[in-house]
Amino acid sequence: MKKTLLSVCLAALSLTTVSAQDEKPVTEKPKGEVVDLYRSSKGYYGFFGNAKASTSHGEWTRMVFADDGAVWLENPISTLYAKSWIKGHKAQGDTIAFDLPQVIWEETFQGTTSYGKLYKMVVEETDKYGTFVRDEESQTLKYVWKDGKLTLCDNMACGMCTPTGGWTGYGENYFEGINIKNNTTKPSENAKVYDGLMLYLDLSDASQQWPVKYAIDGDDVYIGNLSTNLKGYWIKGTMKNNEVTFPSTSFVGIDTTTVCYAYASRVDYSTAYTAYGDPYDSTYVLNEPLVFTYDPAANTLSSKQKMGIHQSDGVREPLKSTDIFDVYRVPLISPWVEKPNSPLPPKFSAVMPWITDMTPNYSGVEFLLSYYSVDGNYLDPTKLYYSFYIDGEMVTFTPEEYLNVTKEMDLVPYTFDDEYQFYKVSDNTRRLYYYHQPKEKIGLEALYVDEVDGKPVTYSSGITEYYFNATGINNTTLEEGKVESITFTDLSGRQILRPGKGVYIRTITMKDGTKQSKKVVR
Repeated sequence: MKKTLLSVCLAALSLTTVSAQDEKPVTEKPKGEVVDLYRSSKGYYGFFGNAKASTSHGEWTRMVFADDGAVWLENPISTLYAKSWIKGHKAQGDTIAFDLPQVIWEETFQGTTSYGKLYKMVVEETDKYGTFVRDEESQTLKYVWKDGKLTLCDNMACGMCTPTGGWTGYGENYFEGINIKNNTTKPSENAKVYDGLMLYLDLSDASQQWPVKYAIDGDDVYIGNLSTNLKGYWIKGTMKNNEVTFPSTSFVGIDTTTVCYAYASRVDYSTAYTAYGDPYDSTYVLNEPLVFTYDPAANTLSSKQKMGIHQSDGVREPLKSTDIFDVYRVPLISPWVEKPNSPLPPKFSAVMPWITDMTPNYSGVEFLLSYYSVDGNYLDPTKLYYSFYIDGEMVTFTPEEYLNVTKEMDLVPYTFDDEYQFYKVSDNTRRLYYYHQPKEKIGLEALYVDEVDGKPVTYSSGITEYYFNATGINNTTLEEGKVESITFTDLSGRQILRPGKGVYIRTITMKDGTKQSKKVVR
């Protein structure tokens, strides 16, 4: 197999040539024994008529051994998160075979449904370059499952094609999946568990905070909730003379949102340079213990080192910048009691004009979000959401318009970022694209959403509104700091924490005791 970058000579680069077919991708997890796999892959993705090479480590995928003898593999191409499964069977010896083609992709855009099929591929030489083409001799893709490892057989490759046979540029020619079970480390029932707030410096020397948990269990010390999608996972260190030593790298857990294995490591960084000569901080894992100091009088944990949360263990291949989730420099963890209240209102920072020379028409907005309440207390980012309004109506983001939205969503988590239609530009700045032209105004609302004693609790910032036919930005719907709470009930009077599609009564309670109720259709 050619290991140089392949230039694609595609019969069709788009899937939109076919609008309907009988076959559908399998998107529900099959029933059976589930095996988690730490995945390392090499392959390609389509990019403006070329196939760009891609290498990844530490991605999470699954294999299922079904009761009927079938073997299923999730997401056969690492560069294409299709959320689909292919069906195979046990063959001779340790071989698992998949008879292709099988449909792995379905997409509906502007009323047209398109499909992609997985084929076994080979390299065809051209005058100057090579390209993937369907293997006309065999369409049986083979892997070996042995000693807890699934490996794509030598000289095997697969790729996604249109139903008419044109390669789309997405393909894979190396796969290794190691069975690593999820992390089950946690404090014992006798441990003292605390809510903590971690104060740290980011790579820009800016002071940041993040809510964590920590626990003292004799000489064992645990830190949990170390990143956005890793709530409920813990790493464990050992304390001696108030010095807590963690391994240089600890397995945190499987991040099912970004689909990877996540690790916490002692890290450092050095200056590296882009292809254009611009300097940046390149982070790498140190093969040295991560050490915290425990202050029993203040009940704090502190470190003079840097802790990084990252995809892949950093052992099989050096970390890439895209592998790093968070870097916590000189972290200090202190006890914390959260005080729920209304978040500070969002602030518009940039508004795009309405774009009409592309289909669909669209616009975009940048805005600032705060993690603090109106009374100056830090709020848990995982309980903060924002809603977007067009001409006073709350926008519901649907899978039909938003590629990475899996179900209807009108409360967008602060932490949500798909780098496509929802961007986390910086810790406080977000960018959002929308497809329905406002007549008069747009608005943003920040909400704190939690559940206390089994009952939903929601606090609203009020709506910050931007008028297109006037200058300035106005917070016109609710006065800042005067909102006590906001609740949703269904038509039977039952309180709802996160309303889905339907009809609800939205009640805003002000601090002076007055209430505003309005029927909301979503």
